Amino acid sequence: MSKFHVLMITAFSILLAVAPGWLGGQTPPDAAGNPSRPETVNPHDPVLNFEFAWKALDRNYGQFMVKRVDWDALYRVYRPMVTSATTDQELWDILLSMMGHLNDAHLALADGKRRISGGRNNGLFTNDAFSLNLVESKYLQGKFTEALGGSFISGWLAEGVGYLYIGDLKDGLGPITKTIDTVLADFAKARVMVVDVRNNPGGTGRAVEIVAGRFADRRRFFGTNRTRYGPKHDDLWPEEFRHIEPAGPLQFTGPTVLLTDRISASAAEGFTLAMRVLPQVTVVGDTTEGALSAQFPERMPNGWTLWVAFKETRDHEGVGWDGVGIPPDLRVINTAADIAAGRDMTLEFAVKFLEKGAPALQDEPKSLVDLKKSLVDEYVRQAEDKGVEAAVVMLNRERAAKSGIYYFVPDEIMQQAVSFLARREYAEALGLLRACREDFPKLAHTYAMLAQALIGSGDVAAAEAIMKEGETVEPMFSWERSQIEQAGLALRKAKLGSAAELFGKALAEGGVSAAEKKLQELLAGRESNGPVFDEVDFNALGYRLLQDNHPESAVFVMEKTVGLYPESWNAWDSLGEVAAKAGRKEQAIASYRKSLELNPNNKNGRAMLDQLEKEQ
Repeated sequence: MSKFHVLMITAFSILLAVAPGWLGGQTPPDAAGNPSRPETVNPHDPVLNFEFAWKALDRNYGQFMVKRVDWDALYRVYRPMVTSATTDQELWDILLSMMGHLNDAHLALADGKRRISGGRNNGLFTNDAFSLNLVESKYLQGKFTEALGGSFISGWLAEGVGYLYIGDLKDGLGPITKTIDTVLADFAKARVMVVDVRNNPGGTGRAVEIVAGRFADRRRFFGTNRTRYGPKHDDLWPEEFRHIEPAGPLQFTGPTVLLTDRISASAAEGFTLAMRVLPQVTVVGDTTEGALSAQFPERMPNGWTLWVAFKETRDHEGVGWDGVGIPPDLRVINTAADIAAGRDMTLEFAVKFLEKGAPALQDEPKSLVDLKKSLVDEYVRQAEDKGVEAAVVMLNRERAAKSGIYYFVPDEIMQQAVSFLARREYAEALGLLRACREDFPKLAHTYAMLAQALIGSGDVAAAEAIMKEGETVEPMFSWERSQIEQAGLALRKAKLGSAAELFGKALAEGGVSAAEKKLQELLAGRESNGPVFDEVDFNALGYRLLQDNHPESAVFVMEKTVGLYPESWNAWDSLGEVAAKAGRKEQAIASYRKSLELNPNNKNGRAMLDQLEKEQ
């Protein structure tokens, strides 16, 4: 866990997942990012939290224009309901009532014990109309295969009738790719297939395309995404066009039924959009939940989490199904009584439909109309095949031509730039990020990522200039401020040096005594523009030593790290890990206990401590 924490920051892959910088105990800003004065703010003040939630949605919610909601008018209705005397439960109910007008299941409130969405379907549908155990015990013939912890289950419903249940799409892309290819190889003799995403809560968008591509007959367009970015409700980036195409060593293009229900949500709905454009696929079951737009978490001052849906998603015909759900081609539903009686009526119909109905292909001509190409993908291909200079020339030529063949959107740019930076491919990152800055000059974290690439390429002066330019751009997302802070820290290290690096060099060249002396020197200059102290660097040094088979040196470094950062639960967790691997069980137990004292939600620390205590 600790190594992963280090790598995530080092790779700068906090694009859409990192929490705001103030989660570490700093005083939270408001949703507009304005800092608050610690001595005057009560984080549990109901008015403060209402204002925070309303502003967070006002700045980032992606479907105000689609749903034609007057958010200012709702403020005038709900804000007077909140006073300093409002209880937590009253505030909870008020916020959910206000959010409910947006009818979006990807808007939600969570407090650690419960998570309630703002969609109209919230709480109306339960999973008692589907039973995977029933499918396994009654309908699957003989042995069936489980993969990815039960997320993928495959077997035979009858001779030539394959069945694949996808419980979620949350595993890594590598494991999912390997699993779906194995499943299709097992179904080499299948005539028809049933793919079941009932009771599937979602996963990642890229996994959707990987799995659906194993059923694709040709390249097809299945939907668009637009990201909200800017202070106005209609500030949306250009469309990102989503496609599927034949992928993997095998594809199944025979008659296929996709089963859906009201619990199929999020990425399961993206998968439904992708599958329903395939001519051989018939969607059977019930309407999906209606939660298609991507979301991100925003921590409120009182500790609650506000989930914000910040995109607008449409199908290949331009229809948005958020808040409504994607309807099936053939509606066949189970009831709880059916399941209790041992009957899955939806699955039984699917099998009869495939075996008796001989379904004809359904033409989907609009899935072949807007077959645009990703300019980011083309840039990556050109860089690999012809070199980065040729890729930059192509990129700039196509951007200027505006031919309509390609689309170029910040989401894909940022994701690819993160990959380039993680691999230290700085020239490739610079070519892409410079184009992004020209086309999207108001995207704040472009400047931070450009600075990282420039620092990596050795041009510190240019990095400093780009950071200065970025100061004039207002961040829209809370995590952008964290990115900007990380870039600023990297710039300071490039100019002043890293204390951890110098400490590690002294340890390597002169041992513990030399390292002790160097650390004292560094601490003496800590407040006078000396080398930069960064907990992440010290943590990374300790793990490098552990990986290089120097466990005692790793323990030494982590001991110094907790001395420098005694309130860091992660530092204590790291010390626990390296101490355990160095055979210092008692020290490891004490370190994990301290980590849990600082952060009771440290699941990794809890699991490791339990294991160590059992071994005593």
